[in-house]
Amino acid sequence: MAINDQTFPATTAIGRALITAFAACAALSFGLPVQAQSTLPEVRVQAGGSEPARVRAVIGGVGDQPVATTPQSVSLIRTETMRDLGANSLSSAIRSETSAGDSYNTLGYVETLQVRGFTLDNALNYRRDGLMISNHAPMAFENKEGLEILKGVSGLQSGVSAPGGMINSVLKRPTETTLREVNFGLSERGTTLLHGDFGGRVGPDARLGYRINLAGEERRPEVRNAPGKRSFLSGFFDFRLPNNALLEAEFEHSRVRQRSVPGFGLLDVDGDGMAETLPGAIDPRINLNDQAWSQPFESTNNIGSLRFQQAFATSWFYGLRSGAQNIRTNDRTAFPDGCSSGPNYLYPGFCGNYDVDIYDYRSDNERRNTRTAEAFVRGDLLTGAVKHHLSAGFVRTRYEERFEPLQAYNWVGIDNVFNRQALPGDGTPSSLNTLRDARTGEMYLTDAMSMGPFSLWFGLRHTQLSRSSERTDGSQAQNYDQSFTTPWGAIGYKPWKGGFTYLSAGRGVESEVVPNQPAYFTNYGAVLPALRSRQVELGYKQVLPGAGLASVALFDIHKPFSDDIAQPDGTMLRVADGREARHRGLEMAWTGRPTRSLALSAQATLIDAELTRALDPAQVGKRATNVAPLAASVQAAWQIAAIDGLTWINRASYAGRKAVTRDNSIELPAYWQMDTAFVLRQRTASGRLTWRFGIDNLFDRRYWRDAPTQYWGGVYLFPGMPRTARATVQYSF
Repeated sequence: MAINDQTFPATTAIGRALITAFAACAALSFGLPVQAQSTLPEVRVQAGGSEPARVRAVIGGVGDQPVATTPQSVSLIRTETMRDLGANSLSSAIRSETSAGDSYNTLGYVETLQVRGFTLDNALNYRRDGLMISNHAPMAFENKEGLEILKGVSGLQSGVSAPGGMINSVLKRPTETTLREVNFGLSERGTTLLHGDFGGRVGPDARLGYRINLAGEERRPEVRNAPGKRSFLSGFFDFRLPNNALLEAEFEHSRVRQRSVPGFGLLDVDGDGMAETLPGAIDPRINLNDQAWSQPFESTNNIGSLRFQQAFATSWFYGLRSGAQNIRTNDRTAFPDGCSSGPNYLYPGFCGNYDVDIYDYRSDNERRNTRTAEAFVRGDLLTGAVKHHLSAGFVRTRYEERFEPLQAYNWVGIDNVFNRQALPGDGTPSSLNTLRDARTGEMYLTDAMSMGPFSLWFGLRHTQLSRSSERTDGSQAQNYDQSFTTPWGAIGYKPWKGGFTYLSAGRGVESEVVPNQPAYFTNYGAVLPALRSRQVELGYKQVLPGAGLASVALFDIHKPFSDDIAQPDGTMLRVADGREARHRGLEMAWTGRPTRSLALSAQATLIDAELTRALDPAQVGKRATNVAPLAASVQAAWQIAAIDGLTWINRASYAGRKAVTRDNSIELPAYWQMDTAFVLRQRTASGRLTWRFGIDNLFDRRYWRDAPTQYWGGVYLFPGMPRTARATVQYSF
């Protein structure tokens, strides 16, 4: 079904004003005259270098130190690297990051990640320049400088979050010199992308800075019958004010429409009503969501923030920042799951002959709103021989989910993976929705102390949490309030030049909502009390010649989970703290330049992830599902001397066997993938040209890459993407 063009209106007066500002700043980038402003003193904001040993991470939150001397495991992925490799999604961006992985990632839908074996919460574990956002919208990378991945418990950075880690996207800021850049790309079966990036400074003393990004994309992916389109617009403006003050305002508007690609399921080969067999390799181009009535997944995402900071005294500054995000989603799909054509009814899964029930799922006008505000003060203090870097602040956040009274989830017939059937649609609203609210108030204090080769780090965050849920008919209303403190501390030592070793320990808190499945849960839609996780980490980092970096980290994380108790009526009662998982692991990473023409990076992660406590004793000692015990990657960029400006990039990634079911009776086979790309950078009389050509999955290997178990118990299978070619040309002038 073709996707029709739609107009993308400005949603608010503020949005219209910002778009007007965009037009003015775009004109400025092309040298049109502007009205002069009064002269103001300049405030210089310096960013860390791009070399691995020198970069700083916003997400750390424990002092203004390079990642090389921070007692946390943090990875940084630059957008320029992503562009060279053709990465245009979270899933493709983290392919070289062995501690991160997919957790229900597919085309045309919201992406979810796991870090250190734990699935991140899309409402709690994502940040944008340090401010909380919801990840329940596809992420755009046109206005991003890079991604930061904090690995491990994040109770210091967020009062409530899953323990695996945190993802922070870093925004592009105004450039000191005029930037005009246009990028055009062609890939897959006719996917086209046009992206413009404009930046610079104007006015007396260059007081006003701007950075504008806009993009349009027509999507024709390798997966069949999954067309889509995307539009994007962002602006970032800063104003250098008197008395060492800086005011920043930014916004982002994106809209995506694409038919989603649902996952496959395990097979019930013996017809006993239980899916127990992993299918063989399936053509990854098959899309089971291609009925005549299938509608696209639609997402409109509006984000903006205001920030003010001012220096005072010699080495102190304070700041205020506030952000808002509004996501509107139409979630629709012909959803394949279960099978009623066999001798025994099956759910979830597919019949042994690849028959599958199709449901018409439609949930229109879903709204997810986030509001957050922070006030902070930071600075340095000297007490005797001890230097302190102090930070304190207060954060208030509100997150709400609003839905229509009813959603549709209706059985419409039986399809077959290899013998497709045309089925009638039925979008009749049939199931109640659940409305949810969460409010937090958080106070934090950190102190990074250094004394010669030793350093001591301490952080404390106190959180007051209020959560509530209610069915759309007013029933099942529940709410609770909790307060808790999540401490974090570390000790560091520099044994020699460029070396840094540390030991850290911290706690985190996570809150869960019972799935909205009335047929399965007695307390469906209810909020559960928050649970505490804990982590210990021992690490070592070494700066290498040429600003390279080697690191190794040992971690041990304990996380409690909810569990289910069978009820007399056949449903389950979900209770907090019924299970506990322990994830132990070893992370190793090396980035450097062995020779002048070769840049090399390698990573490997070993994870021992298992349940240590459960209501069902048979589950104790079982491996966590969808977690590879070994993941590794190597990436090499070779500057070819024979052709000036040409770089050949190769990336190989590997993942070991993943448990699919809780009893570990089914596993995904280990898999590997090879990607290759060529990047040619040329200077012309009027600017710079960059040509990029790449192929993902060079050998077109067929494998199952992801087998996430959903929070209500369903297991889905996602294949690796087929061989995909792309080419882009970028012109900077």
